[in-house]
Amino acid sequence: SGTNVLRFVKFSASIRCPKCKYSTTSSTLDSNKFHFCSLCNMMVDLEVPNNDITKNHKLVKSGISLKSPQKLKTSEFWEIRSVYCGSTFLVIETSSPNRLFLWGTIDGFKFQGCVSNPDNVHFKNVSCGGSHLAVISSRGELYTCGLGSKGQLGYKWKVNMGYTTLRKVPLNGSIVKVCCGYSSTACLMSNGSIMCFGSNMKMSSSGIMSLSDSVNDFIDAPTNIMESVRFVDLSHSPLKNVFCAKTEDCKVFVWGKSKSAIPQVLFEVSELEEALADLPYTYSGASQVKDTEVQLSVHSACLATGTLFGNKSFSDLTLKLADGEFPVHRLVLHSNSSYFREILSDNMASDVLDMTSYNPTAYKCLLKYFYRLPLDELNCEDLFDLHSIACSYKEKELVDFTFKKLKTMINQDTVVKLHAKAT
Repeated sequence: SGTNVLRFVKFSASIRCPKCKYSTTSSTLDSNKFHFCSLCNMMVDLEVPNNDITKNHKLVKSGISLKSPQKLKTSEFWEIRSVYCGSTFLVIETSSPNRLFLWGTIDGFKFQGCVSNPDNVHFKNVSCGGSHLAVISSRGELYTCGLGSKGQLGYKWKVNMGYTTLRKVPLNGSIVKVCCGYSSTACLMSNGSIMCFGSNMKMSSSGIMSLSDSVNDFIDAPTNIMESVRFVDLSHSPLKNVFCAKTEDCKVFVWGKSKSAIPQVLFEVSELEEALADLPYTYSGASQVKDTEVQLSVHSACLATGTLFGNKSFSDLTLKLADGEFPVHRLVLHSNSSYFREILSDNMASDVLDMTSYNPTAYKCLLKYFYRLPLDELNCEDLFDLHSIACSYKEKELVDFTFKKLKTMINQDTVVKLHAKAT
């Protein structure tokens, strides 16, 4: 009888620098294996013990013994959703009940038990760093725990706060995705901005954030990495402080890979995994790997939609909204909306369509959905109107998203407004 493997974790022996205890990276040159410590900026030939460089700086293997993966005995009542790995610990996420279980070592302390969840949040996304973890709640809020000595938790942390209690990170707006680096964290917000905190960053006296090549430089308050740019995706290299992100117009930026004080744009790549090709990278699964032809078509579509939203360039259709005229593109709407596909298939269709009966704020958000852009943060009334339009246009994915969002917004302050909208 076989066992279905949902995720495979590669076990390996780490080589650590005896001076700073930081993991080294390895490379082979002419059949000789070298190990490099990025903190000490020194490369050591491990195969030649009498080398002058290694006389007082010999690298040694960590005390972790190599073992093949063993089956972990868990409660029969657990429904394991996923497993995540940090530097010296792993986290098991269960959906029934909704909990996180932590095994391993953080900051020299051994843990084996449940992560404390005082706000009783439901987990939507989990990411593990070197010695910390971050979760996005079903409400789009960010919670972190673990070691916070380098600001990687997003708030001022002290040892007496413990390592296994989830605390909310002060962020304005909802979080779409979170990535934990070795000692830093980056979040993609719903408005397209990216907030960062942790090591390899510093704040100037004038309040301007810049990148640093030192782990001793850090900020513990979430800071916008590039205020004038809007992003649609975010990724990172596991257990490294290297991140990359894609913009609305499909440009790829990377930071932490070089000594540059600002993120660098990589014109030669179009996908995030390409930007991290020479570094460790986590793939979601073989079923999601696209062939070259599909990747090119998706990239072309992204360019066409992301750059043309609200742009009169090449516009061949105008929508008359309650707050003015809005330029759109037949090809984009025809490709991404069954409602517009039916209208625009008529050769006699007008070049100007009247949409003045709709809430203009909600309708522009609908258009952003068709143009494959991040949706705006809407108040409950505008979100209700967007939900109504999505229902009439039969956009199931948007209907489900707005409905879930509306449920999270129901409280004593909004219930009267939502009831008035519904009636």
